[in-house]
Amino acid sequence: MNNTGKIIITLLVLVYVLSPNDLAPGPIDDILVMMLGHALKHKKEKSL
Repeated sequence: MNNTGKIIITLLVLVYVLSPNDLAPGPIDDILVMMLGHALKHKKEKSL
């Protein structure tokens, strides 16, 4: 993934975290955001 994609995903996650609205009831969307962050971190560590 190029830097632009990483920046866009990071901004979307920040907007989601700071937004007062929930996209799905319960922990479903929170789990998806955590999985996305874990995948990005794992990919970054793998590329080093």
